[in-house]
Amino acid sequence: MTDQGRKSGGEFDSKITDEDVLAVLEAAETPVLTTRLVAEQLPVTSKAVYYRLRKLNQEGRVDKMKVGARGIVWWVADASK
Repeated sequence: MTDQGRKSGGEFDSKITDEDVLAVLEAAETPVLTTRLVAEQLPVTSKAVYYRLRKLNQEGRVDKMKVGARGIVWWVADASK
């Protein structure tokens, strides 16, 4: 197995940035997006986008709401809070 796509510390090198994810949310025609809808706009899997959205949520840059049994919608957090 090769270390292709890994940083020197062993963690995977991301193909997208926080700003890439935020740009998708900001450009959306709807006020909220699902993880899958964000992932459709980026060259990574839904799982990778979900981890990035969770991180952004923990940092207070993205808000979320659970809808249904397994659904989550995301939007850019209000900076004035």
